Amino acid sequence: MDEFDGILVLLDAAEGRIAGRTTIQKLGYFSTIRGAVRAHYRPHYYGPYSADIAGAIQTLVSYGFIEERVETPAGAGETPDWRRYTYTLTDDGRELVQEMKEEYPRDAAEVKEVVDICRDAADLDSKTLSWAAKVHYIQTREMRDMSPDEIREIARTLNWDLSEGQVQKGMDLLTNLHLTGG
Repeated sequence: MDEFDGILVLLDAAEGRIAGRTTIQKLGYFSTIRGAVRAHYRPHYYGPYSADIAGAIQTLVSYGFIEERVETPAGAGETPDWRRYTYTLTDDGRELVQEMKEEYPRDAAEVKEVVDICRDAADLDSKTLSWAAKVHYIQTREMRDMSPDEIREIARTLNWDLSEGQVQKGMDLLTNLHLTGG
């Protein structure tokens, strides 16, 4: 399924709501690696990033299939240091996602499995998902299994600073996702 359908099915699998663009990006990445979603990824600050996914999110918001809510730190008059975007399926989005699940049952089941594993193993934490995506991206690029030290060394060439613990947490999630190996 394409990135538009993939985002709708991702949201549905996450009970209709996902907090954070990074979380959607990484769930989309793992769903792409597992063959359920078609999107292109390149290295970015938070790991593999897809302009396809980012654009599809904005399009789905503009069409009213998903709702975007922006959270900032509380405090009157303060300049927010961060923003978190939360995405929720609308009623129209829920209707459309039912069609996607009927049209792409295998892909929808694969996406649901990715979301369920990431929820159970990492509580859909964007940092843990990013670490795992970075480790996977590096191992795939190098086409081999690598030690944590080798992964950290190559990560630095991509301007990714990963600790040994972060690499290990990423590798653990990849094991749960059945995405180990190069």
